[in-house]
Amino acid sequence: MKKTFIAFSGLIGMLISSCAGETVDYTEPPVPNPVIPEEIPDVAPPSMASAPLNTISRDAIDNINDFSLRFYLANSVKNHDNVCVSPLSVGSVLGMMANGDNGMARNEILKTMGFLESEEGLGELNFCYQTLISNLPNMDENVNCNITNTLWCDPNYYYIRKSFMQNISDSYYATGIGISPSGDDGKDAINAFVSRNTNGLINNFLLEPLDVTLAFLNTIYFKASWNSEFDEYLTSENTFIDIENNELKTDFMCSCDYKLYSKTEDGTEAVRLDYGMNRKFSMTFMLPSSQINHMALDEVLTPGNLDQLERNWRGEKILLKIPKFEVEMNLPNTIEILKEIGMEKICSQDPHAVFHQITESSDFYLKCFIHATKLKVDEKGTEGAAASLGGMVDSAGPGHESNIREIIFNRPFIFFIQENTTGAILFIGSVKTFS
Repeated sequence: MKKTFIAFSGLIGMLISSCAGETVDYTEPPVPNPVIPEEIPDVAPPSMASAPLNTISRDAIDNINDFSLRFYLANSVKNHDNVCVSPLSVGSVLGMMANGDNGMARNEILKTMGFLESEEGLGELNFCYQTLISNLPNMDENVNCNITNTLWCDPNYYYIRKSFMQNISDSYYATGIGISPSGDDGKDAINAFVSRNTNGLINNFLLEPLDVTLAFLNTIYFKASWNSEFDEYLTSENTFIDIENNELKTDFMCSCDYKLYSKTEDGTEAVRLDYGMNRKFSMTFMLPSSQINHMALDEVLTPGNLDQLERNWRGEKILLKIPKFEVEMNLPNTIEILKEIGMEKICSQDPHAVFHQITESSDFYLKCFIHATKLKVDEKGTEGAAASLGGMVDSAGPGHESNIREIIFNRPFIFFIQENTTGAILFIGSVKTFS
């Protein structure tokens, strides 16, 4: 079966100012002549893994997952509606950006993501994403996982440093697209590209034309069937008590068989459902013991709770009832979230936090960051997509239990999709209500 993957795309905008620089080699323009959206080349995924997943250090995965939780929480606390973000998509764009500087801008990104503020830290970040991006698409023939990274720039306006382009090509499998991301033409081209690479899940990624001269773009598409599908005939209407304590009717999926179950000291329960034949990916559902508002929901995502859940997994026979759901978000002002969680200088156009290493003739300021996701969960499995864009502008273990445990996700809950070897989080969100 062809693999499908949730897509996420990020766009960052930067300001560019003229400056003197060292003599460097330049790439040829990514595309020699302007092209129309229909002619944008396909971006091929990595054909083979660069290194096994188990060569990524535990500390690096912990750092990336910590960033994932902080990014999710910063979005969730502002939103009483359902939330879904793709930290893998956002992190891919930030990682490419970090390669565009050798000073303050690079170091602020590395610090926010938990890595050393140095070339060594950048190397570790690059290796982590290189290994994830090259492995994830090829792990399970029943899971479609497609990730693209691109750099959009008018070839008649800037020549990209050869060393920079080589770095993001080697570590993020990035491809240069010789089209300006600015204006209506750029908007149409980027939206067409995102739609094509998210299998149509994200059709209107850019809601307004951009005013940037260079953009980093990531997309992710994910589609996977449950290892053990739900029987559609057992799906029935039930009551969901939402974040405002309203009683809502919606369709609940139902199954009764052995699943991985865990529980923490504060009463938070979790069930893990695997995807595909070889169980390389999974989706975890977390249900707090009780809650009054969405803050109580998010407070279960503490390091202590997550460690307890990981230690306490065991196989149990479970009568599971969980609602079918769909979450869709478009966050055009993601730059404010990044500012809150540690990237204050590069998100405030600090003149000392510019990106020096992308071209010789200009420095870049971050101007915008856009993030969008869509996730659908039903009896068959999960389909999702994400897109992130950063734009810049010129400034001048199983057990056994005989009893059946019943778990009904009939109030707000948290979910996340992981790669099981490393535990790296691809998507994380929460279901708080139904319209």
